[in-house]
Amino acid sequence: MKKAGENWVLARAKAQGWLVQRAVEAFRASTGLDLRVNTLPAEPGSEPGWQLLLRTEPGAMPRVFQAVVRSVEQVDALGAAQAALHQGSVPGVLVLSRASEPVAEQCQAMGLPFIDGQGNAYLQEKDLLILVKGQKPPRVERGARAEGVTGRASTATGLKLVFALLSKPALTLATTQILHEAAGVALGSVPAVLGDLEQRGLLVRRGWGKGWHVRDWSQLLEMWASEYPVRLRPRLRSLRFRSPGQGLWWQRADPQRCGGQWSGEVAAHQLGTVLKPEKALLYLPQPTLRLGLAQLMQAESLRSDPTGDVEVVEAFWDPNRIGGSGACVPLPLVIADLQASLDPRNIEAAAELKEIWRRAVEA
Repeated sequence: MKKAGENWVLARAKAQGWLVQRAVEAFRASTGLDLRVNTLPAEPGSEPGWQLLLRTEPGAMPRVFQAVVRSVEQVDALGAAQAALHQGSVPGVLVLSRASEPVAEQCQAMGLPFIDGQGNAYLQEKDLLILVKGQKPPRVERGARAEGVTGRASTATGLKLVFALLSKPALTLATTQILHEAAGVALGSVPAVLGDLEQRGLLVRRGWGKGWHVRDWSQLLEMWASEYPVRLRPRLRSLRFRSPGQGLWWQRADPQRCGGQWSGEVAAHQLGTVLKPEKALLYLPQPTLRLGLAQLMQAESLRSDPTGDVEVVEAFWDPNRIGGSGACVPLPLVIADLQASLDPRNIEAAAELKEIWRRAVEA
């Protein structure tokens, strides 16, 4: 089974390389500028990378960018993509299969450079501005998807299971029955989700009945944090309120009294970052949502307001089964919520928390 995971990693690298080349060719066709690809050799246990070399004038030194290949179907996933752009030693450029009009507009608003397989592009530096919009998608081509990948890990059910693994890494050694109980998903869905993660090269089976090994925890977190705001978050009941005064009510509030836990900016502040919360995000478990919400509104004088600074969201997990029963939700969810906000302050705080989480799971 290890062979299958390795094959998928190779297939993914091939598909990404094909997408980078296609996007570069589309960029040249739509702009007339000289953009070339330099494939970087892969280090042991990692995938190859790609540098983009752009010459805006004949004979000039090329501008060097790092290609960051991502699948971004909705605006909510751009927070995770933005974080990835700042990980290399040279400026990053998102390489997308297709940038929809909302995604392209949000990239421009956030200052996220990108090129896509249709010829759309946005690159801006001190002395350079390239903006191409409205290019139509080409005829769908085959062969870009790795064989055996089902997408089950990216469903709402799959994301609940992956969240359980990220929140409590010891569950990688658990049985199917225990995983089913911990994640709160159907028993029959567990093998399908794990199998999809295996085909993606994210999990490796240790042996029948011996659990799983995570190849790269950071990559698994990145996959989950990108998919959560698009696939699972919209399914959760969510209500907004306006807090009294200057929005500092959270400093005296104890969410645990009503069964809740902080996420987002308040959680990031309480977990040690320098972020000063402007908005509050609170998760309440479904069984106590109505009563807990009533208690919270009365105790903290919250009033209903669709544009308010307080959001209360239905929790999708059981803290008693996956750990993290304190004042804050598990770190992976804090990171995902911060990134999904698209606020640069929050994305910076998310990067700091990622490093804390990575050291903890790899210790």
